[in-house]
Amino acid sequence: MIAATSSPQALWYLSRGTGLVALFLLTAGLVLGITEVTRWTSRRFPRFVTAALHKNVSLLAVVFLGIHVVTAIADGFAPIGWLDVVIPFGSSYRPLWLGLGAVAVDLLVAVIVTSIMRTRIGHRAWRAVHWISYACWPAALLHGLGTGSDTRVKWSLLFSLTMLALVVVAVLWRLIAVRGVPVATRAWAGVASGVAVVALLAWTFTGPTRPGWARRAGTPASLLVSPARRAAGDPASTFHVPFDAFLAGTIHESPAGRGRTAVTIDGSLSNGRGSVRVTLVGTALEGGGVRMDHGDVEIGPVAEPTLYRGAVDALVGTDIQASVRDGHGDALDLDVSLDVDSAANTVTGRLTARAGDS
Repeated sequence: MIAATSSPQALWYLSRGTGLVALFLLTAGLVLGITEVTRWTSRRFPRFVTAALHKNVSLLAVVFLGIHVVTAIADGFAPIGWLDVVIPFGSSYRPLWLGLGAVAVDLLVAVIVTSIMRTRIGHRAWRAVHWISYACWPAALLHGLGTGSDTRVKWSLLFSLTMLALVVVAVLWRLIAVRGVPVATRAWAGVASGVAVVALLAWTFTGPTRPGWARRAGTPASLLVSPARRAAGDPASTFHVPFDAFLAGTIHESPAGRGRTAVTIDGSLSNGRGSVRVTLVGTALEGGGVRMDHGDVEIGPVAEPTLYRGAVDALVGTDIQASVRDGHGDALDLDVSLDVDSAANTVTGRLTARAGDS
């Protein structure tokens, strides 16, 4: 276990996983806090239970946030230092989005410290800091969307949007349940919240989910081709981009359901560089092959043959263009030109890889 968790890949995955868990716990803490303010209660959840949950969930969020920070620094892929954790917007790595993470950390620490010193600083000061701390959640959400390499992964994006939906529902409930506030004020607050949500969604789908975000977000040019990871012994070290390689392998067809056919190409790259698998799914053509509906690609070095995964962008005859990326968000653009021997079910050809738009 020690050897596994000390590897660069393991630290990277642990940092990403604990970041998502921390966001979930921060969301739960925010929702519970709003529930507390509205004085909601039931037989199963009296107010003291809600208050205890709010406190314990917030403390657990701090634990996972601490692991997230430590593993992100220890991983060494991104040039993140300890000062970057508490001093916002000074990092050389995605300064704005990493800085928002530092803001979230600072606000959370402020809440913890003032809660410990609550009897000394007074209820009014504690309450003021506690209200300001609500900015911790949007800062954490923007940090995750802007800095995380998983934003373009469907399940990760769906997770973030679900957290957003939970908070929106809680805020709307707060606006409806609040008493002593004019209806017009609540209406304007609701409109402002709606505008903020629309702006966030528009930014998400035109920014972090689009190609080229890594560069636009402020990733140092030296990291776009991952030399740090190669020096750290990452399995991708055998892929020195750009490269050309000869390809030789097999091809076979199989049913894909709904009257469609899957054509799978398994090939080895020359000089022991690695392997590639291309799967094309579509309508079978007379004489072999398919009219492609969609296609998937996996490519990697011998140590990790599925390191890069992605989709086929274009299929013209036996020429394939594809875009793939690894778990770090690094992208490769592939051009594959094949010669198919249908009688022997074999393929030969040439594959060209170059750094993609991460």
